[in-house]
Amino acid sequence: MVQPQSDAWLSTRNAQVVFERRFRGRSEQHILLPNRTAVSGENYILLRSHGSRGANIGRFRPFELLKSAGGIPYPFTAAAIRGMTTETDALGQIDWALWTNYSGLTCVLAFRRFDGANRTIPAGAGAMDLAMRNCVYGTVEEALAPISPQGASFAATGLTEESAPKMLSPLAGPLP
Repeated sequence: MVQPQSDAWLSTRNAQVVFERRFRGRSEQHILLPNRTAVSGENYILLRSHGSRGANIGRFRPFELLKSAGGIPYPFTAAAIRGMTTETDALGQIDWALWTNYSGLTCVLAFRRFDGANRTIPAGAGAMDLAMRNCVYGTVEEALAPISPQGASFAATGLTEESAPKMLSPLAGPLP
């Protein structure tokens, strides 16, 4: 069912539509992003919550996550996913594959797992997995921007990046 953008689990300035569904004890959101390129298919962010706090949530399985989005999105292949780049940023590990036509068109297929340590996740969940396909005329950084620490660190509540809630340690005290 369609959800207001304010109920999205992840903020992104250019979200067009947010769909949410529940199945087999899991919740899933599909956030559609604009596709201003000639590459067929949708640009999207797929989020799936699973497990429960304190439970063993198992390994991250990107191919299983992609099944909810209709499989591996064009222009990517299973071989491209096996040769992914892995980086670490303020939100943890991000794995991504790159496709380009070498004339300014950049597509990324990226994956993350959030466990609640670096950002909030849906209530009662043990983890939230993310898959994103985004094709843009621009750089890899521009294609990854919707799931960068600035874009993925808080829910879409209409807050600006500066006024968004920050993750604090339960032992944090007031600043002097």
